[in-house]
Amino acid sequence: MEFEPEPRKKLYELIRDSPGIHLRELERRLDLVVGSLQYHLHYLEKNNLISHFKDEEYVRYFVNKRIPEKREREMIYFLRRKGCRHILINLLQSPDTNNKELSTAVGLSPSTVSWHLNKMVKSGIIEKDRTGQRCNLKIVDPDLTARLLISYKDCFPDRLLENFIEMWNFGDSKK
Repeated sequence: MEFEPEPRKKLYELIRDSPGIHLRELERRLDLVVGSLQYHLHYLEKNNLISHFKDEEYVRYFVNKRIPEKREREMIYFLRRKGCRHILINLLQSPDTNNKELSTAVGLSPSTVSWHLNKMVKSGIIEKDRTGQRCNLKIVDPDLTARLLISYKDCFPDRLLENFIEMWNFGDSKK
């Protein structure tokens, strides 16, 4: 596939390598002004090379050859947010954790964790299980979450994710 001009090629490659990326992140990573970026995005969409989907806050871009199913896109939306990603990684490692434990583990205030959790519960990513006074949380599809974290690890690198992948791979090698 041939691209002209060069920024369009870089834009396509970045969207390919970072599915679910949004406009401002594209702007920062490519150092393009918004008008030029929008022009190239429009060109790529018009030529059926990329597509966009809107979540609650952002328009997110995917290459047409790799558009994930709606469920996977929703999960990617949350994985692209550092706070949500850390919550999900902690829930993968310690299912049935409560808000207070998550808050301590991810280093966010309980109200911030609650805000993220409510969004993920509303979208069906996380379930709440109330036992007496305790409200435990778990990921609805932990296998999908782990697979997407590992598949797209280069899109959202951070130390917690690296630790999770090391642990996950170690666990697989013991089988």
